[in-house]
Amino acid sequence: MATPSTPEDRFAADVFGLTYREHAAAREVDYRWRIVAPEAIDSLRRADRERWSPEKLADYLRSDPAEASLRLRRFLMSERVNAGADTPERLNLLFREWLARFEPDAGERRELARDLSRLLSSQLHLAAQAGETLDDLIDGLEKAEGGEEKPKDEGPKSWGPQWKD
Repeated sequence: MATPSTPEDRFAADVFGLTYREHAAAREVDYRWRIVAPEAIDSLRRADRERWSPEKLADYLRSDPAEASLRLRRFLMSERVNAGADTPERLNLLFREWLARFEPDAGERRELARDLSRLLSSQLHLAAQAGETLDDLIDGLEKAEGGEEKPKDEGPKSWGPQWKD
């Protein structure tokens, strides 16, 4: 399965909690991921630029204000991470963005992100030494918590009444 080809596709996957492979597969068969999700991304971008209230954004996303605020935070995080020039930079940005929820000091986040990057590097090195492929790693990481795969009939989580069929 192909990776989402545009930054907009990556933003949609990140905002709505899909992996890039899950998004690419869903986009092929579901109009909501081809039409509705990009519209939501446009609304999130506009909401940030125009400093909308959570209530106004919730109206556009057809959600509650708390969920709309969460989606906006995820969108902004995805924008910053996907601005990285290459994969190592994007991974480091991802770690720093994720750590921002727990560590208010930017310098400390940089150090923690560096540590996580090095730990990840070590694990990737071990995987390469063991002959594991990148696809093997991706498949393993996409499994649900506890190492169990998601049930096949479980689709993307719904968001807002616009997703109702």
